[in-house]
Amino acid sequence: MRRADLPRSNLAEPRIPGRSEGRVAAVSAARPRRDRSFVSLARVGAALASLSAASPAAAQSPPEAPEKLSVGDWQLSPSLQVRVRGEYRRDAPDLGGTDFFGRQSPRVRDQWVVLERSRVGLGAERGAVRAQITLQDARALGSPAPTARLADERGIGRFEPYEAYAEMRSSGARPNYLRLGRQAVQWGEGRLVGTADFSPSGRSLDAARGHLALGSFDFEALAVILEVPGPLGAAFTDTAGPETSGVQLYGLSASYQVAPLLRVEAFGLARVSRSNGAELDGSRFAASRLAGERFTAALRVSGDGKGWTYGAEGAYQFGAASSLAIGGTDISAWAAAAHVSKTLEELVFTPNFRVAGSYASGDDRKGVYKQFDPLLADPQRFHGQMDLFGWSNMMDVAGRAQIQPATHTSVALEYRWARLAQARGEWIGSYLGAVGSASVPPLVATTPAPPGPSGSETDLGHELDVVVSYWPWTPLELRAGWSGLLLGDGAKATMAAHARGSRLANGAISPANIAQYAYLQATLTMP
Repeated sequence: MRRADLPRSNLAEPRIPGRSEGRVAAVSAARPRRDRSFVSLARVGAALASLSAASPAAAQSPPEAPEKLSVGDWQLSPSLQVRVRGEYRRDAPDLGGTDFFGRQSPRVRDQWVVLERSRVGLGAERGAVRAQITLQDARALGSPAPTARLADERGIGRFEPYEAYAEMRSSGARPNYLRLGRQAVQWGEGRLVGTADFSPSGRSLDAARGHLALGSFDFEALAVILEVPGPLGAAFTDTAGPETSGVQLYGLSASYQVAPLLRVEAFGLARVSRSNGAELDGSRFAASRLAGERFTAALRVSGDGKGWTYGAEGAYQFGAASSLAIGGTDISAWAAAAHVSKTLEELVFTPNFRVAGSYASGDDRKGVYKQFDPLLADPQRFHGQMDLFGWSNMMDVAGRAQIQPATHTSVALEYRWARLAQARGEWIGSYLGAVGSASVPPLVATTPAPPGPSGSETDLGHELDVVVSYWPWTPLELRAGWSGLLLGDGAKATMAAHARGSRLANGAISPANIAQYAYLQATLTMP
């Protein structure tokens, strides 16, 4: 609630109309020969008293503070965000056991972590020039192994710029601009390029970005360095090791606003990889990203109006995965997703209902690599809050209901059923890490191969999500969530193949029947 919206005080005495004026008139009538200056002074005093009594709250409620500060010809915009979250997982399908390299680790039944993220930013504008710098501290406290890794090889704590860019822009509600530096980027809903805000550190890109608005059209070009080339040279102390050109992402987008309920967007993305392999986890999915060129073409239609919100998106990928085989392997993959929701504002509790479904192809290990790669997708937003499902080798359907039972309070309940698109493909989570495979991990030569997956072993399970949000004060959000995944045959087969379960007397692995996730989160955002 803004300061201006707070209820005003009623403690001041009510004004009695005519009381002061009546006393002045009586004095004037009783002493007609007295100096008129006395009468004038009395009238001025009565007027001041009347104003004071009429608006006591105005003096007690100062005007709302501006969000921008003027320093000479510059406009400065300070910002602050502090977020603390505690997470708990029980029998997580992606923790412990045997990884794709065959390395053994103890079974993980209970896992917890406390995550902290703080951002302090300052924006500066002067005419057509704009700059932004936001410093971020993000770290994991307590358990050192959150599912959502902070930075892989950089450890569990990071202090660095989240944003640091300069921009030249035109005026207007839809400005043209050229932006250089570290920045948060989201295209469309964030299924292919998103900010990953729920993750421990969020996602920002070292990029050059240009935007052009022409009538109802918007065009954008993007060039990103995802991994710097190496070795860098003496000036950066990196003078040894194999030469790699790093990983770059290039993109073009065009959108057309036909009507409030119809917006058409087209995306073209090229990921060029010659990586140093720091993020290899032994899976074919990670190996396919090591070297090669992957091109993605996507089309999206969406709309928002009259209580309806919908979106439908389809994407096709082609190119070559040079690291999967000698001479490389061709890529041919596709994905589609759609959702529609309706808010009934005229009903009590303002209910909102949403249905969604998605499909992404998986690899069958028969030549052409067919597993879809969602590139830089947002976690948690699209496939459940447990982050166990990503837009890769999977299909899911979901339904959600959300209500507002009280002011500044919302409660949401969502059900999801998910399964693998290909039993021989790999199960990929929303952070694009490989959860596992029901087939024998390809690099584990000593592990006896389990029986081939049957048709029923594509079933990953049924997930139920519950989220409660409360805003005691507009800048402060308190959120609590719980999720349970009733594991299907495919999820259990994957957990058994990776020794994630209790070991029976005969040496067999017995996976759990249900996996759980819960979190508590507080976020303070200013302004």
